[in-house]
Amino acid sequence: MTNEYVKDIVAKIPFEPGIYMMKDEKGEIIYVGKAISLRKRVRQYFQKNNKTKRIENMASLVRDIDYIVVENEVEALNLECNYIKKLSPKFNVLLKDDKTYPYIKVTIKDKYPLIYVTRRRLEDKALYFGPYTNVGAMRDALHTIKEIFPVKRCKYNLDKTVVKNACLYYHIGRCLGPCINEVSLKAYKEMIDQVVLFLEGKTSDVKKMIENQIEDCIGKLEFEKAAMLKQRLDNIEKFSQKQNVSNLNEISTDIWGYVFFEGTLYIQIFKIRDYKIVLHDNVKINDISEEEISESLSQIVSNYYVDNNDMPKKVYITLSDEQTLLINKLFEKREIKLQVICPKRGEKAKLVKMVENNIHINIEDNKNNVVEDLASLLGFKEGIDSIECYDISNLRNDYIVGCMIRYENGKLNKSMYRKFKIKTTSTQDDPKCMYEVLTRRLKHAKDWPLPDIILIDGAMNQLNAVKKAMEDVGESTNIYGMVKNDKHRTRGLIDEDGNEFDLSDKKKILNFLTFLQDEIHRFVITYHRQLRDSVKLKNGKVYKSTKKKK
Repeated sequence: MTNEYVKDIVAKIPFEPGIYMMKDEKGEIIYVGKAISLRKRVRQYFQKNNKTKRIENMASLVRDIDYIVVENEVEALNLECNYIKKLSPKFNVLLKDDKTYPYIKVTIKDKYPLIYVTRRRLEDKALYFGPYTNVGAMRDALHTIKEIFPVKRCKYNLDKTVVKNACLYYHIGRCLGPCINEVSLKAYKEMIDQVVLFLEGKTSDVKKMIENQIEDCIGKLEFEKAAMLKQRLDNIEKFSQKQNVSNLNEISTDIWGYVFFEGTLYIQIFKIRDYKIVLHDNVKINDISEEEISESLSQIVSNYYVDNNDMPKKVYITLSDEQTLLINKLFEKREIKLQVICPKRGEKAKLVKMVENNIHINIEDNKNNVVEDLASLLGFKEGIDSIECYDISNLRNDYIVGCMIRYENGKLNKSMYRKFKIKTTSTQDDPKCMYEVLTRRLKHAKDWPLPDIILIDGAMNQLNAVKKAMEDVGESTNIYGMVKNDKHRTRGLIDEDGNEFDLSDKKKILNFLTFLQDEIHRFVITYHRQLRDSVKLKNGKVYKSTKKKK
């Protein structure tokens, strides 16, 4: 129940427009809101009506309320925006926890910049694009960039590490080979500049830059380099054509759609730059009531464009005329050159409807990126793109085999499955077998790029064997063992130092690891049986069923 002190505060709040700040027992601000009538709005939080669990929890924690009276609702929205940006109150429904969502990071200050996914935005002078709550769309964009631009893939610090041989990506034309000095620093930086423009949606600027480079190369008779740049230009053109949407007559516009479904507000923002949809963001707000939607949307739209580096010229969104006018007045006051429009009919309204339809599709087919969750659990700042799993199979010291499977870019890569017939031991010695399998696999590191993590179907003995194989071959990557329960099902992970990651409350990660465990088990058992059956056939042994016919 609300204590009498809070009731007295509510009774003294004026009926003027302004903002209110809910405080907990420690004096910390846990919620900031605006209102045309402060007392009427604040009083609603403590009345016996149908409130969401989130609002009930917030109201139960309130021990004090501060408020600021202003002249009108525009001033209230402006002040609310400032306080939310500064304080990030935990009960405000905004995309405020940047650490939870991934960014695309470009380490622009490095000698040879890297491009990768991170969940932490640091003050390190790097460029960050995002945050993206649609991890799949973000990874698709990153995959496209690496397909078009041959950027550095490895994480070697080339100022400290001497690389003797280039990796597979260099040999297949997906990396320019800075590790072996195959590209000048100037040429590499020019390519990174193109990547940055590409991420900003300025593909026409990228194409002009490359066209100028091609002309320059032809003038210097560098025809091989010109041909490589021409291929990059063609790939960008193909991507641009693929991204075209019919009747998309917009140059710089964000289209907002939202759907309220089972207590959750789903918001999607399509970003149109140069007549193409370049990226889209998703925001999902759980445990919200239908009555809160209007106020929440005003907060979200206002805060989204404050200090936003990627500013469109127009925003299309379905709002009331009052809300639209209010947000536009706020942007005018803050000198933000952006117009919010609520289209009623025609092509612009169809664009908003398109986004809303896309949200409905996503609700029906909403799958969390469990690999992102696994990366966060294991502390991988740059995410996980590839995983390899290993297992050993034998039958009473006969036909001992090992196998490897690979999962990358969101799916099993069966072209990278490998089989190993054990040669160094004829007994059931899983660690020794694992050492042989990994040693043989690591010798192909130039042709088979090492994964971000290796999962071993076993605990410390097998992990130590893999660790020794790494040391002996001179390679390194992250190794984890899949710890089993008494039913021989994965219950957790253990790293090479013996630290265990409990997955008892991480059902989706556990299901994903079980899926990988089942796949490697199926693959190694199938190979074991094939080998056993082929030996039997070679020896001329035929086995007939002893069952009697019915």
